[in-house]
Amino acid sequence: MNRAVVLGLFVLLVVSAGFVVTGPFDFGGAGNDTPTETELSFTEVAADVGLEYESTERDAGNGNDGLYVADYTNNLREDILAIGDDEGDSPILFMNTGDGFERTNAIPDIDGRVQGALWLDHDNDGWEDLLLLRRGDTPVFLENEGGEFVERDVGFDDEFAVPVAATAADADGNGCLDVFVADYGDWTRTTPKAWTSAFFDEDNGNPNALYRGSCGTFERDDNAGIGPGQAGPHWSMAATFADLTGDGNPDIHVANDYYNDTVYLNRGDGTFTREYLGEETDRNGMSSTIGDVTADGQPEIFVTNIYFPRDRLDELDEQQRTLIGQFFDNRLGKRMQGNNLLAHRDDGFTDVGSDLGIAEGGWGWAVVLADLDSDGQLDAFHGTQDVVYFDRENPVYALPMVWVQHDGDFYRQDASATGIELTDDRGVVRMDYRIDGALDVAIATYDDRYRLYRNDADQGNSLQVVVGGAETLGHTTIGAEVTATVDETTQHRFHNARADYQSQDSRVLHVGTGDAESVDELRVVWPDGTERTLEDVETGQRILLTPDGIEATIEYEE
Repeated sequence: MNRAVVLGLFVLLVVSAGFVVTGPFDFGGAGNDTPTETELSFTEVAADVGLEYESTERDAGNGNDGLYVADYTNNLREDILAIGDDEGDSPILFMNTGDGFERTNAIPDIDGRVQGALWLDHDNDGWEDLLLLRRGDTPVFLENEGGEFVERDVGFDDEFAVPVAATAADADGNGCLDVFVADYGDWTRTTPKAWTSAFFDEDNGNPNALYRGSCGTFERDDNAGIGPGQAGPHWSMAATFADLTGDGNPDIHVANDYYNDTVYLNRGDGTFTREYLGEETDRNGMSSTIGDVTADGQPEIFVTNIYFPRDRLDELDEQQRTLIGQFFDNRLGKRMQGNNLLAHRDDGFTDVGSDLGIAEGGWGWAVVLADLDSDGQLDAFHGTQDVVYFDRENPVYALPMVWVQHDGDFYRQDASATGIELTDDRGVVRMDYRIDGALDVAIATYDDRYRLYRNDADQGNSLQVVVGGAETLGHTTIGAEVTATVDETTQHRFHNARADYQSQDSRVLHVGTGDAESVDELRVVWPDGTERTLEDVETGQRILLTPDGIEATIEYEE
């Protein structure tokens, strides 16, 4: 949702009434009480390790502040692409040196404003290529030739208005990645229909796009159930391209800023049937990411939204309650109900976010689902937007949200106590940049320097898996599924594009094992049906696993 518009309208209301909100509002019982044995700890180290990048923009949109993780040099250490600097510079690629980052000139100068990005191996040669999405222009495709980037024309010839996200999977089973682009609306030219009313059957905005890949070039497909005239325009923010229903075919979930979220169900041939996910998803969806949160072998979809506790209005005087209440009712209304965690059932998708204690998260943006303490259960971290504030000391929506999971329930942490700072967030990624077995978190901010939080929490043992083999299989590895069995408990990890709102997570699959010092059975199934099973794999290492077995390892740093 557009930050500047909301903030401007709210400030207008407040100034005209002559009062000040004294916040921050207490979210109260958001989630479960925190277990005493859980202690997450982060240290902000961006400048110390060379990840120095700053956003300088304040425009009428949501910004283009993002972070995108990939191993572009094929040394098992992951690098970071940063975008969002409004000083006229091109995106900057930071190379991982092992103990920090080094700013490079690997990305050539790009004309125009880069809005988003996507790492993908489009030709299955084992090297991550880069798609850069430009606002009001055509995308730029950079071929990775052994760690050097060369601009190529591979068929992305369409102009997009505000392409905030792209993701990829092999939709039609030809072994090549297809690309889905989510094109947002332009607040400088129009506003969503649902901004002023909730009674439209269709929103405005822009149509999204699907490009068919042939392991070399791409061609836009407007006849797959997604193109103009088939799927309608949206104010789309983020998308997940993965098998969401367990039938082996990658589907597409789209988080829409206005109107209900959408899922495009793959018919089995790479064409799609569109379904709206119901009124409970009409909450200004900001992000889309998946993980097997409930440990049932199927992925759930985590969508951040907006949460504002209406009972907090009781803390204000009558004039404040009236004006602020009218603002929320007339402009946001039902969209203040919090995050969705969508679980697939036989009759469709069901929201279980409130049941598990993960719904109430403020004004959410990009999210990661990851095992932050390596106990074998996925935890959650998402950015927030400190809007409806008058100074940084008194925000209504404050710190990023951090939850740990214990036995199926989420417990929110005191983010400030864990070392997280108050920032106006957009893109969020997780990665283990030191390869020490603890997942770190980086945040792209809207108008500040970017943050990197080193994870200093006590960790269980873990194994990190990089799924390889594209160059030998001649088939994409995106879509592979990894199962790890430890003491008769099986964890499921999904190798997908990991794209989210203005960000792309590490594709290294992190398997926490707690006290166990080995994984009893590690099984990988590649998208073409190729399988490999290993037994008694030691923890404490990152491994590159191909159909031929373990091809490379890096032991964790002490």
